[in-house]
Amino acid sequence: MSPARKRFAVVALLAALLGSLPTYAQKPAKRQRGVKDNYVAPPPPVPLGPYYALVIGNNNYRYLPKLLTPVNDATAFANLLQSQYGFKERKLLLNATRDDIFAALTEYRNTLPENSNLLIFFAGHGYHDPGTDEAYWLPVDAQKGNPDRWISANDITTNIRAIPSKHVLVISDSCYSGALTRGADIAIRPLEPRTYLVKMLSSKSRNLMSSGGDEPVIDGGAEGHSVFANAVLRFLREMEDEQFTAADLFPRIKRGVAGRSEQVPQYSYIRNSGDEFGDFVFSRGGKGVVYNSSAGGDESSKKHGVVPPRSLPDIACEKESDPGGLGPKIRQGDLVPCKLLDQPLNWQGTYELPKLPAQTKWKAMLTLTVDEDGQVTDIKPRGGAGLQGMDTALKAAAQLWQTNPPTYKGKRVKSSFALDIEFGQ
Repeated sequence: MSPARKRFAVVALLAALLGSLPTYAQKPAKRQRGVKDNYVAPPPPVPLGPYYALVIGNNNYRYLPKLLTPVNDATAFANLLQSQYGFKERKLLLNATRDDIFAALTEYRNTLPENSNLLIFFAGHGYHDPGTDEAYWLPVDAQKGNPDRWISANDITTNIRAIPSKHVLVISDSCYSGALTRGADIAIRPLEPRTYLVKMLSSKSRNLMSSGGDEPVIDGGAEGHSVFANAVLRFLREMEDEQFTAADLFPRIKRGVAGRSEQVPQYSYIRNSGDEFGDFVFSRGGKGVVYNSSAGGDESSKKHGVVPPRSLPDIACEKESDPGGLGPKIRQGDLVPCKLLDQPLNWQGTYELPKLPAQTKWKAMLTLTVDEDGQVTDIKPRGGAGLQGMDTALKAAAQLWQTNPPTYKGKRVKSSFALDIEFGQ
């Protein structure tokens, strides 16, 4: 067994195959008189889906040397995911046994929605068995020379293949795991940033980022964290872009770790896991959509004839005093009128509205409900002329609309509000 300051690293490489598009000759455009309408309808935004995290940190091994930093690493990482990246749920397992880890993986297999994103972080001991060429995570009840309580690379692959989430990213801060993704190199050719994000979102992904290759890695490091965990935390805080892939993040982490130690972090898809060459997308603040190229409406886009989607009307939620007796009755997850929330609800982006089937003028009077993350979950007519046959189109569009997370006295709650939208000419 490796010394206390060694950890097991799940080897990984970058995964994305981007093909080149053929170029076609075009006929010269005919000259036209008068004013030309240069409006180009932007592509629809792409929803990201909810984010979940399983974060494991093991210090207090029962039969193996204890480690110094994994609990601190895991706790800081879980807090960062929630505070800066809006993860819907983070399950933090400290000093976890084999049964604890498998119970969490089984729960995710049975409960996560297909459009979700799951991040699994493991910090603790690991082992590479040279006899079988198999790599293992070691939970706190693992014993030297007895693999009954170890978690093999095959166990990890089998479980993440069965988890229904569209995107799964494993970040492993331990030693010795070259057997998991050996020979999985794939080159990548970045596209325009938003186009690249959309492409990575559209394909299923099962990727791993490790603290090193098939080698020992260091337990201690800077600021109470391992060298690798410190780099992950630092660069997740410092990334300039609001949305980016794990592959975008990785080069900074690799350089930050390799420049300070003999470790060389790795990034790869997981073999035999169901990966389809997508990637995990981080979204700062939990923003729920990624816009396609040229959908942002900046000055450059306007010069090229691109008009951004029409903004939704403001949410009319003026803060009112709490009526007597209401406060103590409201619990986490309850439905609370937006006028009683801790802060006003605001839209988190600019969203495209569905088009009317005919050139008519009509006001949709709606009641919208948002969940604890600010995602629109229900839309109903509030009065007036009904939905004019626009029920399906409005509800489909509303799935992309998102506000800031509603809270009442510091508790995450659902909320509802009135919204009037004018359509037509």
